[in-house]
Amino acid sequence: MNKNNNIRDLIYISGNEINHNCFYSYGIEFHEFMSCISEKPELLILLKHKFDDALLNLHSRFEYVTSNELKDLINDDVYGYGDFCWIDMKTADELDHMSKQHIAELLYFGHLAEPLHRLPMARFAYYAHDDGWFNKLYVTDIEDYECLLWKVLLLKLTKLTRRSFVDIPPNLSMVLLEFTKEGLFIDLSKIKKSRNEVAIPITAIGHYRDMDKVYDLRDEIEEYKLYLVYSQKSWRMEVK
Repeated sequence: MNKNNNIRDLIYISGNEINHNCFYSYGIEFHEFMSCISEKPELLILLKHKFDDALLNLHSRFEYVTSNELKDLINDDVYGYGDFCWIDMKTADELDHMSKQHIAELLYFGHLAEPLHRLPMARFAYYAHDDGWFNKLYVTDIEDYECLLWKVLLLKLTKLTRRSFVDIPPNLSMVLLEFTKEGLFIDLSKIKKSRNEVAIPITAIGHYRDMDKVYDLRDEIEEYKLYLVYSQKSWRMEVK
């Protein structure tokens, strides 16, 4: 999906029942991810990609980008890669001293999108197929994901409504994060708008890995009872 033409108006997030630092999602594209995390990584090891300007580390034989190349990667046709997989590291020096065990861990993750034992990542281990259609993300700090979630929601909402919004407060962003444990489903095509209010429908649909099924569910859900409501420069949850 070309980020300059269209925006995915459905967000689905399934928090892994066993590993609470693993999230499966539909609707969050790479450029949105990078726009909404608190700080951009200093270095990405690219395990699956088609980025032409990646650098090569001779010790590990992994390709990578630093903060200098990251902007070009964000602006590239990531959807066209098909599979896109990376982890972040703090410095290029870590690549030069990577152990055989860590190299094996990354090769395993790049192949199966799950850790063999423990991934040598700073904050994120990221696997996506068809950018924005399927994403599996491991995080070291759950607050990183909570921040990502509400910022992505506001980013999409601003583009779709052409209105501005204040930040979602922590008490409500925590509610959204909790919903991921039951399969958070937000259909932004069904927001209710008036002159003074925007109401976003929220529900839980359970845990899916087949995002075709998730996408089809938007036509099957006829009623939403819970809404995240914005009015008078403040947010609240409301049952309707």
